[in-house]
Amino acid sequence: MGGLVSAGTMLPALRQDLSLHPGPADASGAPTWTLHDPAAHRFYEISWPAFELISRWSLGSAEAVLDAVARETTLRLGRQDLDALLNFLAQHHLLQSHSPEHSARLTRAAQAGRSSHAMWLLKHYLFFRVPLLRPEPFLRAIAPYTQWLFRPGFWWAVAGAAVLGLFLVSRRWDEFTHTFSANSTLAGLLGLGLALSLAKLLHELGHAITAHRYGCRVPTMGVAFLVMWPVLYTDTNEAWKLTRREQRLGIASAGMLAELALAACATLAWTFLPEGPLRAGAFMLATSSWLITLGINASPFMRFDGYFLLADALN
Repeated sequence: MGGLVSAGTMLPALRQDLSLHPGPADASGAPTWTLHDPAAHRFYEISWPAFELISRWSLGSAEAVLDAVARETTLRLGRQDLDALLNFLAQHHLLQSHSPEHSARLTRAAQAGRSSHAMWLLKHYLFFRVPLLRPEPFLRAIAPYTQWLFRPGFWWAVAGAAVLGLFLVSRRWDEFTHTFSANSTLAGLLGLGLALSLAKLLHELGHAITAHRYGCRVPTMGVAFLVMWPVLYTDTNEAWKLTRREQRLGIASAGMLAELALAACATLAWTFLPEGPLRAGAFMLATSSWLITLGINASPFMRFDGYFLLADALN
């Protein structure tokens, strides 16, 4: 669509379901905005000039939009700026269909993006999601009872439990490792599976509770399959609406923090419990939570929490 903006050009209408939200400042300190496409559930970060153009889009013509930006702001934008924005909006299907040519372009894009049957099967074999819950009513109901999770005193207590538990375990390391060999039976493996399930449930609840606290909608929770291996997931995409990076980082890290808190308490509990099922359960919770959280979820090389934490931290 390059070069289509000229004097008197009438701009194609934007889709009416789009919404704009204030975004974080960019690296230079300039404001940004987040453009939300609810149909595709995608979020686009747009610059200050793009925001000023879009906010005056309803003026209709390219000349009227550029004149209004020059008159009402300190920006001096040209037709090439409007042309670049128009290209972006068209490429991401954010415009209403306004001509047979535009409809044909959308058809070609849909056909180009359509996978062959083999590629469709491969993609959906490698990764697909099964939403199971709409957790918003539950999150609203428990919100008054989860405030203590966000108090510094609670996390200082968790840190103290972790340090004390690891210290006590280090003094009984042979006994601790023997717990692993003593539970390497079918019943022990079943216990490990239950421990992992509990840890992952708390992990996803950590994401959901934190996102809800910061005002984000959590539309679904469910099971995602990675090469047919089931893992729980929580849809926290609305975190991209938040302007404060520390809040987005808090949502991304909440799952790992929940698992680490569980690991700290289980490690400390192991040192005090007598031999038996409870102690074996504490061992399973401690080892699975420490290893899975630090070895997999924190890694920036896989698209789990560590990846998104690093991406947001580096902007």
